[in-house]
Amino acid sequence: MVLIKEYRVVLPCSVEEYQVGQLFSVAEASKNETGGGEGIEVLKNEPYEKDGEKGQYTHKIYHLKRTTGKWSSVSSFTSPITSTHSILFPHPTVKSQGLSSCLPLKAPWYFMKKPGMPTLTAEPNEYMKDNFFIKIETWHKPDLGTQENVHKLDSSTWQNVTVVPIDIADRCQVSSANVFLIPGSSQCNGQEVVGSLKCLLARYDCTVAVSAAVIGLKYLDMQQSNHTSALMQDYKPDEDPTKFKSVKTGRGPLGPAWKKELVSKTDCPRMCAYKLVTVKFKWWGLQTKVENFIHEQEKRIFTNFHRQLFCWIDKWVELTMDDIRQMEAETQRELEELRKRGEVRGTSAADE
Repeated sequence: MVLIKEYRVVLPCSVEEYQVGQLFSVAEASKNETGGGEGIEVLKNEPYEKDGEKGQYTHKIYHLKRTTGKWSSVSSFTSPITSTHSILFPHPTVKSQGLSSCLPLKAPWYFMKKPGMPTLTAEPNEYMKDNFFIKIETWHKPDLGTQENVHKLDSSTWQNVTVVPIDIADRCQVSSANVFLIPGSSQCNGQEVVGSLKCLLARYDCTVAVSAAVIGLKYLDMQQSNHTSALMQDYKPDEDPTKFKSVKTGRGPLGPAWKKELVSKTDCPRMCAYKLVTVKFKWWGLQTKVENFIHEQEKRIFTNFHRQLFCWIDKWVELTMDDIRQMEAETQRELEELRKRGEVRGTSAADE
């Protein structure tokens, strides 16, 4: 069994703009996540052409330890090195694919061509063989996330897929989700407390939220304190789409009903990234917990990344693909230096 979820991220930009913005943001975010022996090592980033299909092939090594949080004991069995390969096809509606697995460096990767679509897969690793993998497949479509089964899964598989909408303007999905803050503390103000209440009312039943208010808005026992801390660290005012106004495009700030308003704004581009994430971790006693944990981290990454992408739009909207390729080459050299001598930094796991 595997756990499959489709994350839908709607953005106020075109698919063509997103292609540039995504590559720019990946390069910037990679630098923010690399240092002190951990982070991202780019082995290959080169043009790809096979059977008439053209794209960009990347092979990256993710050196992880701190980011696995309390699951470091599990990662010690699967290796703290994650190898990931992906191909991005630059078509008007784009499908990108990636597959990662915790592998020793010597484990080989190879291409497998399935009928109708190019797919990346990995030779089983020596620890868990084919019992552990993470596969991410993405379609970029010029719509508002309204298409069903865009990945063309068979009906039985699609019935077991959970669709998860991600709203980049929803603060509840970043720092306030599942958290109550004590009034008057240095970590919050009254508005944030109200925001936390609204999140709980929306996600759980009213009894839970009211009971929490009665006992003085203390932390609920739903989440551990390190999960709360990590989520609070995700929020950055300069990466908040509800506050950002683009000088070059005039887009933003995004209000609570921005997606509904976008329907009537024919002059404003729109697109949706349909990200199908398949996770398999077949390990007795741990499978459900680990697979859910991985999905929580994927959702967190997708949310933070696309909030950044939109708020950085003035930095990338005028760049060409030649500019991006030059930037990627410079970033590859910079990442190597940061990983060797920089300080450990970036995202740490939000433990469940």
